[in-house]
Amino acid sequence: MPTTFIKKSLAAIHHAKDFNQAIQMSRFLGEILWKNSTGQYELMSLENALVEKYASQFDTELDTSDQYPFLHILTKAYGTGGHTRIVERLIHSDALRASAVLVTEAIDPHALKKLSTAKHGCTKIAKQPDSKKKIQAIIFELAKCRTVVLHLHPHDIESVIAVAIAKKHFGIHVLMYNHADHVFSYGHGVADRVLEISYFGWALRNKRLTQNKSLFTGIPLTLPSLVTEPQLRTDHGYLAAAGSAYKFKPGQGYSFPDFVSRLIKKIDIPFILVGAKPLRSWWWWPIFAREKLKTKPRVQFAPQMPHEKYIQYLGNATAYIDSFPMTGGTAFPEILSLGVPCFGVLTGAHGYTPADQLKSVDIKHLSHDLRHFLKTRERPDINLDKIIEQVYEAHDTEKVAKRVSTAMNTDAIDMPPMWVNPAVIDTRFYEKIWREQKIFTFPIHTLPNIRLLIFFIAEWRNRNRLA
Repeated sequence: MPTTFIKKSLAAIHHAKDFNQAIQMSRFLGEILWKNSTGQYELMSLENALVEKYASQFDTELDTSDQYPFLHILTKAYGTGGHTRIVERLIHSDALRASAVLVTEAIDPHALKKLSTAKHGCTKIAKQPDSKKKIQAIIFELAKCRTVVLHLHPHDIESVIAVAIAKKHFGIHVLMYNHADHVFSYGHGVADRVLEISYFGWALRNKRLTQNKSLFTGIPLTLPSLVTEPQLRTDHGYLAAAGSAYKFKPGQGYSFPDFVSRLIKKIDIPFILVGAKPLRSWWWWPIFAREKLKTKPRVQFAPQMPHEKYIQYLGNATAYIDSFPMTGGTAFPEILSLGVPCFGVLTGAHGYTPADQLKSVDIKHLSHDLRHFLKTRERPDINLDKIIEQVYEAHDTEKVAKRVSTAMNTDAIDMPPMWVNPAVIDTRFYEKIWREQKIFTFPIHTLPNIRLLIFFIAEWRNRNRLA
């Protein structure tokens, strides 16, 4: 049920003075919903309304006689991580080799070098403050493809409008890679298929109204030759965890800092955290200050690293612990594939990898399981061979690319993840964390719209009453 904030925002966008204002307001609305887990996961009605109202303003008399099979569209391409690495892997797979790449807003030079190796090249839309000209430029590129794969920032309404117009006039197929599946996103309305990457996203299909067009494709990873035995260290080694700082921020009764504080009192090896940024993250301050005073600190903080160095560093750990309350994502199965014993907690916001079957039911059991392993180097009741085989089936780049390339097949619909989910998904997990916060997250990618911001602040103040 749309909230008062949504209803007022949609009305304001409908009465915008011109197209550019309507787009700016829509981007701002999209980013607010992306960064704040209000429980609103799609706005198909807005996508459709904007296309219906403004589509006639665009030139669609374009040559479509020479089309390549796949075009991957990214809003922004970064030097490391996220959508960029996924697209890098897919465009070099056998199934999706005949691909081109389009970046609509910004691209890192390192990413440009890698994405330009696509068979049909990489195009960057020139920076364009006028939304109409930007959308027209995207439509021009869409006329050259038969299937478009969307890897968009959740607020990228311009690309969604361009794709909707191209779909209507050129008959292209639209696949939406649901990378940010735990948050709001534009694009669900225009997609022919929504490519899911987790049980969490799968559980949200009803809220996104995508029950009849979702299928699991998974996250592609570059995995080494199949490892079926963990590479156990003979020395004392170290425990490791890694992830962006916000992934460790306490919420819903889960506190990684508290877990570390209690654990290091019971073990005799150091704990190394990669990417946690203790000076900027208040939740690490007590541990950081305490460890700084010690001659031999038990907890060490390492900075973020280039992916290759990061994998090598974590691959030498005695054991790896996934971040919580927010999962570390692809790091967990990647580290497992290196033969490192992996641990974690099933928070309800899990489901991104078969490796989740290695996680414990709660923090108390995680501490027990980890200490038992450090003492015995054994993990009872874990069928590691089966789990690792499932990891390769779910994440191997060629297998993921094959599922993407055949997504339009009618028998692909309603295809869930192929492993058994070890615990119930809590689709309201991030909504609950949001309602606990003292302040909402302000958009940083879009110029603010004061009117919509006022509407949102009113809703923020009433968030718990509206739950």
